[in-house]
Amino acid sequence: MIILWREGWLKPLSDFEIGSEMCNSCKQMFKDIDFVTSCEFCQIGIMHNNCADNHILKNHKKDIEKKLESHRDRRLHDYQ
Repeated sequence: MIILWREGWLKPLSDFEIGSEMCNSCKQMFKDIDFVTSCEFCQIGIMHNNCADNHILKNHKKDIEKKLESHRDRRLHDYQ
């Protein structure tokens, strides 16, 4: 089993700052408070965290494998 750790941090943004009022994956409108991110492998744009997880696992399998290989011997931080 491989668990992927995404470094997360919270930064309040407005729809004006991110340039969209809807998720570029599922096309649903963002709520007043929503967790969003973008894909580190392509320029799809801002999407819900869950949508990003699905997008990356579905569309970037080889990119994930390359990243896993490049990080395999790196030590984790205490909180990881």
